[in-house]
Amino acid sequence: MKKVLSLILAALMALSLAACGAKEPSGGTSSGTSGGTSSTNPPATAPADSSDYPSKTIEIAVPYAAGGGQDVWARITANYMMKYMGEGANIIVNNVTGGGGVTGATYMATSENSGYYLGSIVPWQLTDQFVQHDIPYDETSFEPVGVGSFDCNFIIVSPKLGVGTWQEFADLVKANDGEITMAMGGNWNVHDFLRLKVEDYLGASFARMSYDGGASALAAVMSGDADCASVSISEALSAMESGDVIAICVTSEERTETAPDVPSLAEMGVDIVHGQWRALTVPSGTSDDVKTYLSDILAQVFADPGYISECKAAGLDPVDYSGSGAEEYVANDFVSLKALVDSFGITPDYEL
Repeated sequence: MKKVLSLILAALMALSLAACGAKEPSGGTSSGTSGGTSSTNPPATAPADSSDYPSKTIEIAVPYAAGGGQDVWARITANYMMKYMGEGANIIVNNVTGGGGVTGATYMATSENSGYYLGSIVPWQLTDQFVQHDIPYDETSFEPVGVGSFDCNFIIVSPKLGVGTWQEFADLVKANDGEITMAMGGNWNVHDFLRLKVEDYLGASFARMSYDGGASALAAVMSGDADCASVSISEALSAMESGDVIAICVTSEERTETAPDVPSLAEMGVDIVHGQWRALTVPSGTSDDVKTYLSDILAQVFADPGYISECKAAGLDPVDYSGSGAEEYVANDFVSLKALVDSFGITPDYEL
């Protein structure tokens, strides 16, 4: 299995860039409702007439709460899309939350393909079908028109663990198979898939501890209740700087600008590159004219110095994939994740 996964993980090298995290932006578009969450009933409208598209408000659905990384990225992107769409363009962000992202993803996947209802997804919407029962969508339900951000992860350890480098950590995990505790901020998201990759590489397992979000996982490592965790830079930077936790590696291909002293696994010869992209999608079956229009707009957005600066200021790493480039990027990552799922025999009944 290790040889198979080494090939899989090597494919991910082409998908990775540096930098991580997210925080609240200085500005943004309006939410769907005052609470950031609106009806989960998908809209029913006729497909857009490409000759005058867009002629009314466009909605971007986000399957997570306002203020999180996905929401922040969607709002920044929406602002710059309106800039290039011209006078009169209007885009709102609608936070459709619940079910760990399933409610919002269902809303996006079942919306009419009119061009007026877009979605903002991460890789784990594509893998929900493998890890949860009765998921009404799959990788064919979302057609990406742009990928504009990539977030990597840091592996942090408690100072109480007595290690300060990746090699010391790896040796300790292998010598104590199944005993080193790893805090997970949620289930079957970016952290669990990284855990599987590390376990496969080391040939040893962690004692998995589940927490409600990255902040809680970080707190567990800071207190010594957990030995290590996978976290984003925005979550862990202050704790890293204060010495409350030790960052032993980053999962991007190269070191990040935010934490340049933390080595990447890739530079140490470890074939693990891992992270979370953020994509703007349309429902399956949306017309080619609409997809081309949106892709062309996003190509301008992703190249805009203001967009790049604003993303970095928010702790997001901007990338530039639109049109067929976005489709290929997402498809390649899905193939890699699906191979990982198959290699570990992951099903909705898989025991974490």
